[in-house]
Amino acid sequence: MSLDLDNRIDKGRSDIRTDKLDMTFGEFANMYERHELIVAPAYQRLFRWKDGQKGRFIESVLLGIPTPAIFVAETDSGVWELVDGLQRLSTILEFFGSLKDGDGNLMPPSRIVADEGAVLPELDGMSFEDLSLRSRLSIRRAGCRVEVVKFGSGKRMKYDLFERLNTGGVRLTEQEIRNCIFRAEDPDLMDYFDRLARDEHFFSTLELSSHKRKSLYDRGLVLRFFALKNDFESFKHDVEPFITEYVHKIVDGDSTFDRANEEDIFKRTFAVISDTLGSGSWKHLKNDSPSGEFSVYIFEAIAVAVARNIDRVEQMDKADREDRFNKIKVSADFKDAIGQGGNTKPKLTKRLTTADSVLTAP
Repeated sequence: MSLDLDNRIDKGRSDIRTDKLDMTFGEFANMYERHELIVAPAYQRLFRWKDGQKGRFIESVLLGIPTPAIFVAETDSGVWELVDGLQRLSTILEFFGSLKDGDGNLMPPSRIVADEGAVLPELDGMSFEDLSLRSRLSIRRAGCRVEVVKFGSGKRMKYDLFERLNTGGVRLTEQEIRNCIFRAEDPDLMDYFDRLARDEHFFSTLELSSHKRKSLYDRGLVLRFFALKNDFESFKHDVEPFITEYVHKIVDGDSTFDRANEEDIFKRTFAVISDTLGSGSWKHLKNDSPSGEFSVYIFEAIAVAVARNIDRVEQMDKADREDRFNKIKVSADFKDAIGQGGNTKPKLTKRLTTADSVLTAP
């Protein structure tokens, strides 16, 4: 047993090689401008530090406070992809005036916002160019340790690495991690999911907070819909790793995911739901009216059931559809399958089968 474990450890080690380098922020900026360092457009949306956090970091660099290591993954062509250190590096690039948005356009250079705990409050409002030559050079020559990770045969190691390193102060959601890593693996696929998330009918059924939108919750719902509709049999006990595994299957070519057909079903599904229930689609009923917050349990049950029976549902008149959708929400079987333990396979199965039986009843 111990020998087998040792062999597996050796195999895991052989799939990852690392180099340690010391680099300055000026060198990082030069690599970024020469496209030798990738900060993917998906990462830009995840640049979530507040102005005070950015200002405090720049102040720390000026004061010579050590910076934690930055992790990059080296591609087959030798280009580096940023894996961990997004907030720090993006703050510096934005301050330099080098950071680009998702369309490749330069973002306006930032100015320092000194918060209440600032040691150097006089920095408040200053841009990089406002600093003295000495201070500008001090920032460009400051740097940190860089861990360069090179992968062997393990295609998924990059995803695992990002997830394991994602323990900093601004923790990313599972969907944000998926968006970062899979965009590097298959940018067209992630653009496809982005486009579906912007579908007018799907969008009109959601009433998400700005925080949920920034954390790509709507994109996660798109993936949740496809994973449950197409691969529910593979679900075990946790939804997030199940969704991630399903996207892995698509990226690796192990899935029969037909993009054109899936897009057609997606748009038809949310068009009929939006037309029937509107913005109250995913809320519970109270006194026969939509009430409360968004319910992911209602979303997955109704959306998947409609998609599986889309031809039949489209033939129903609107009043019949609305009655059936609402019957799902108030069903005793459905209510029994939500709440604590709702993400277990038995309860998820019960929700989906309940919704399906209501929609297909005579």
